[in-house]
Amino acid sequence: MKLDVDQLAQKLTAELGGHAVSSDASMRAAHIIDGRQPALVCAPQAEKQVAAALRLCAEAEATVAPCGAGTAISVGNAVLPVDVALDLNRLHRVVEHDPANLTATVEAGITLTRLQELLAQQKQFAPFDPPHAERATIGGIVATNLNGPRRSHYGSVRDLIIGMKVILASGTSIKAGGKVVKNVAGYDMCKLFVGSLGTLGIITQVTLRASPVPEAAATLIVSGTAARLADLTHAIGHSPLLPAAVVILNPSACGQLNFDDADWNLAVRSEGFAETVGRHMRDAKAMAERFGLTAESFEDHLHRQFWAGIENFPLSSGRLVFRLMVPRATTADAIRTIESWQVDGLRPAIVADAMAGTLWIAGPASAAAANLFPKLIAYGHERRGHAVMLAAPFEFKQSVDVWGSPPPALELMRKIKKQFDPHGLLNPGRYVVGI
Repeated sequence: MKLDVDQLAQKLTAELGGHAVSSDASMRAAHIIDGRQPALVCAPQAEKQVAAALRLCAEAEATVAPCGAGTAISVGNAVLPVDVALDLNRLHRVVEHDPANLTATVEAGITLTRLQELLAQQKQFAPFDPPHAERATIGGIVATNLNGPRRSHYGSVRDLIIGMKVILASGTSIKAGGKVVKNVAGYDMCKLFVGSLGTLGIITQVTLRASPVPEAAATLIVSGTAARLADLTHAIGHSPLLPAAVVILNPSACGQLNFDDADWNLAVRSEGFAETVGRHMRDAKAMAERFGLTAESFEDHLHRQFWAGIENFPLSSGRLVFRLMVPRATTADAIRTIESWQVDGLRPAIVADAMAGTLWIAGPASAAAANLFPKLIAYGHERRGHAVMLAAPFEFKQSVDVWGSPPPALELMRKIKKQFDPHGLLNPGRYVVGI
């Protein structure tokens, strides 16, 4: 950094005001990333102030890490030392809600819970289900591209974002996409920033697709052996039923979610019109019984409580959590293979999205659990998939690239990073191979 901390603080204060800049020890401690405290915390309250802060940081060659609620702060490689934590929580307005077109434009710092409350006034909702939805901000959800169990039903985060405003490292403001669904001619730049972890630019505003609030929702829980549940999952996938989510849990995962851990469980989620949900529950239960499996359905509080546990599973604190992506048809085989591995007596908890081919594998923060990673990388590569260490304590990320094997497009990714952030000031080191 060209300036010392006090000089940079003075420049930021002159531009943004004293209320927006702090070097207070408690404030810095509240913005720790991977065990490292930033030298300054900057909390702009408008898009223009974000641009001004980034311009000043670029002139000083100060590194910057965008921050929201911190629910996904453990995602990605260990970040290099950060000079300024850019707190976006004060950017929390709903800029526009267009109920007729099922779209909403919001600032990055608004929480998902708050947005859902506002959209509910028009009987709509944002179909995101990331970990810790009650605290997660929209900007954080988009920057991390964390998808939940209903991804296959409503679309991924990348599918649901149709426009955004981004401030580049230089302080330049750009727009991508628009405010209507069919708005892109040429490259869809939104796709570039979704999941980039703030390494290409700081997302300040997004336009997203909303959906009508379902009239009813219910869950069917089926218990049995892994083989029988795999057969049932295959049958559901080839039936006329269109569940919102289908998730398989091994006994270890059931135990961690305070569920019956004596056997494997399959959860089938349905939502929509009450008549449709009722039919899904009846038909899915009849299919389970034909396979000789027991099933029970529940709704309301128990339904919400169960799926909150599933949503939060990928980012449970103090554990190692891996995400394995494989072709959907090979999900059951992946579960069986991981269960068969004998790694120092470890039996990891597994939650598998059977409709998307996504497996979350969790274990204690231990060497035994860490030894799963190279095996998962190799398995994913063999199945045309990939594995990442989604969440881990800082000490487990120091000597490994949590993104697994470098992707074929690595050189292109480096060129894009160089184009958007030539001095490597935004979230340095956090992305693939330290980009």
